Amino acid sequence: MDRRTFLKYSLATGVVIWAGEEIPKLLGMNNLDVSRLFTIESASAVTTSTFPQSVASGDPQPHGITLWTRVVPPQAQQIRVGFEVAKDPTFKSWVLRGVAQTDESRDYTLKVQLNSKELKPHTTYYYRFIYKGRVSRTGSFKTLPVSDADIASVRFAYINCQDYTNGYYNAYRFLATEDIDFVVFLGDYIYETVGDTSFQRGIRPIELPSGQPAASSIEDYRFLYKTYNADPDIQLLREKVAFISIWDDHEFANDCFGENAPDQFPFFKPQLRQAANQAWAEYTPTSILFDADQDPLSSIQIYRSFKFGKLLELVLTDERLYRNGPPCDDIVAQEQRYLTQKRYIAPDCEGRNDVTRTMLGLEQRQWFLNQITQSSRIWKIWGNEVMTMQLKVLSAFATQLLGQPTPDLFVTLDQWDGYPAERSLLFKTISDAGVKNFVTITGDLHTFVTGYQKVNFDNPSDPNVGVEFVVGSTTSSNFAEQSGPGSIGVNLPPIDTVTQILQASNPHIQYFNSATHGYNLVEVTSQTLTCTLKAVSDITKPEATLSTLKVFRVPRDQVLIQDITSLT
Repeated sequence: MDRRTFLKYSLATGVVIWAGEEIPKLLGMNNLDVSRLFTIESASAVTTSTFPQSVASGDPQPHGITLWTRVVPPQAQQIRVGFEVAKDPTFKSWVLRGVAQTDESRDYTLKVQLNSKELKPHTTYYYRFIYKGRVSRTGSFKTLPVSDADIASVRFAYINCQDYTNGYYNAYRFLATEDIDFVVFLGDYIYETVGDTSFQRGIRPIELPSGQPAASSIEDYRFLYKTYNADPDIQLLREKVAFISIWDDHEFANDCFGENAPDQFPFFKPQLRQAANQAWAEYTPTSILFDADQDPLSSIQIYRSFKFGKLLELVLTDERLYRNGPPCDDIVAQEQRYLTQKRYIAPDCEGRNDVTRTMLGLEQRQWFLNQITQSSRIWKIWGNEVMTMQLKVLSAFATQLLGQPTPDLFVTLDQWDGYPAERSLLFKTISDAGVKNFVTITGDLHTFVTGYQKVNFDNPSDPNVGVEFVVGSTTSSNFAEQSGPGSIGVNLPPIDTVTQILQASNPHIQYFNSATHGYNLVEVTSQTLTCTLKAVSDITKPEATLSTLKVFRVPRDQVLIQDITSLT
């Protein structure tokens, strides 16, 4: 076989890719067959009926990318789909072509992993899929620079928590116009529930195939991904840039840990965890593989890192699959909770400080510390699901708020406050290693939060180890939507009161805003990291305006947050 034209063949994925004009023999097609496969009927052949979730790309590399689409064939059968990559959106001169196959067992999703010297580093490419004369919309992606490249800057956005039922993806329409290299998605791409009145307003109702209030099968999970990805604003963003994605809890079940779904019965759900793993792998544009022959804790591994020349390393962790269950179960069982019937607003307990408690698991924790402490890049960025900074309500405020003697309360023990010994170990190891320029980007809390990380948050004079920027949700309900008359779920105090109490109780927090939705932009240069917080005016209808909340700068080699909003 001609090595110049045959680049990759995978029996596992049914993908053949080539660069030259000669057709690889293993393709099992002659030149006429291939010509027909890549023939587009007309300019009007771009169709959403054949490609209803459009296209997406993910996990960029210096010479690689993963392309994604889903096809709806006229009948249930194994199908072949053509794809091509070019340097221009007109595809007059393609760089790579290929054929991929899919079938009902994958819900007709297609994932094509490209790794070819034909793809040049730090370069923008365009791609599309073709099936029976119909062509998908065109997507684009940018490859990474090589690992030893001197690059001036990297620009990216990060987003999370996009509950479809709670509002419209107005933020993505604006984000698609930003000049960025890629998007980081930090979890809660779907929500497994479709009508939980404690946090879902039902602005865009969904009914699962099972008819259940929460996903109970792989068909339900697949349906959710198909519904979310049919949204025009999310399609616009996924077509524009590559995604680097991890999950949080709602891709499986609220507050999940390992194979456990605490809010669903029965508590232990290994088969449902496996179904959630498979659906995420099928519908996420990622190079991560799913192995159905392995148990749910081993069938998939999502923690990984990406290097952007000498400038930065992005390290992503999985904080659901390997974590211990929630602490203070005796308190939960006795329902000694405050303001809500979920595992939130809880007092301390002895079990919370158990040194054996882990969120990352021993293997992933050692991997993470090695990546951060041994990285030679200037900036080390941790892509992290749940907030690392302590979030307390001090006893004086809690007592006044509840009208009875109340101890210090933690807002949620589902985040790193439930694993303080491991958190201290991480930050102490990073500090002792002399790591500089350590920045954490976080989702989950549905709130814009900026602040400092410490080994001991209860000691205000404890040195700052790193900086954390938490992004607000895309649509998922925030504290403001649970505050005051007419709020959903629990009736919290007015949002201004909530904000004042939390900032007074947590002096390491420099900025807190849980009254809006949006995204964060990050620009990294050799001398500074700048994080811009952007918000949309409305998510209750498909029209909105965009504004800048804050602009923060972190100077090189300093654990320092500078508010430069007025300077921009």
